[in-house]
Amino acid sequence: MAAADRFFHRIVVPTPYRVGPANVYVFTDGPVTLFDCGPNTPETANALRLGLAGAGLHVEQVARIVISHGHPDHYGLAPAIRAASGAEVFVGEHDLPKINEMGSMFDTGRLLAQAGMPLEVLLDMDERRREMGDLHPTIETPRALRGGERFDFEGFALEVLHLPGHTAGHVCLLEPERRVLFAGDTLLLDISPNPLLEPTPQDPTVRRKSLVEYLRSLDVLESLDLAEVWPGHGEPILDPPALIAQMKEHHRERSDEIAGRLDREGRSAWHLAREMFRNLEGFDNFLALSEVVAHLDLLLADGRAETFDRDGVVHYRAAG
Repeated sequence: MAAADRFFHRIVVPTPYRVGPANVYVFTDGPVTLFDCGPNTPETANALRLGLAGAGLHVEQVARIVISHGHPDHYGLAPAIRAASGAEVFVGEHDLPKINEMGSMFDTGRLLAQAGMPLEVLLDMDERRREMGDLHPTIETPRALRGGERFDFEGFALEVLHLPGHTAGHVCLLEPERRVLFAGDTLLLDISPNPLLEPTPQDPTVRRKSLVEYLRSLDVLESLDLAEVWPGHGEPILDPPALIAQMKEHHRERSDEIAGRLDREGRSAWHLAREMFRNLEGFDNFLALSEVVAHLDLLLADGRAETFDRDGVVHYRAAG
């Protein structure tokens, strides 16, 4: 899509996370609407103000903020923007608990311990999170999105798609006439979105099958015959079908790799993660463990693995 044909503006803002800068999308033909807004840092706030100025806007004109998912690099500035403009904030229904992450930390920690993560690693991750400062602000009274809603503008509309996987309540925005998707972290050009280990929104004692959900979401994306995808990080995806096929192949290969590491004695997901990903520190331990557990879910669903409990930790062994 040529720049002159675009019906939106992209603002690239810095983040303090290893994933790097994030994308904020601005729609101006009607109520000024943001899709994502970046983390709660002064550097991001300054970059967003400059980007809006480049589009002939100021932050006080923002009327709506649609959050792709409840991670702080995508929603952190929402309370500050709302305070300046009175904007309505929209969040996927199943990610509402995530915008107050302190409420779910205990449940997630318990699930990590069941997967074999040692207590000292859990405590280290929590300490590092606290050192990051106020990057997890609470959004008061957001409006819930379930999928199927429309945001109307002058001459076009954006449809809300609920596409879980990376998080339970992840939403994307589709412009159906141009077949353009604003994807958040559902589809990224250079990395595979991590299928995070976390509780289900309905029952905090039950772990979400995040990769099972994500592969279903990829099937939905495949059915849309998308022309372009504008992701939450990185450059636009100009051949979405090829990338979707690549993502599916990646997960098949990773599942096969983990299956090859299973024996009849059994191993915890933590043991497998430390074996596969070396020299991990801090939050990377969580990402690696999430990756392994998610693919073990696929092996269980395919009958290629079995589980058993050993001292309160779930262990996995080759089926047979």
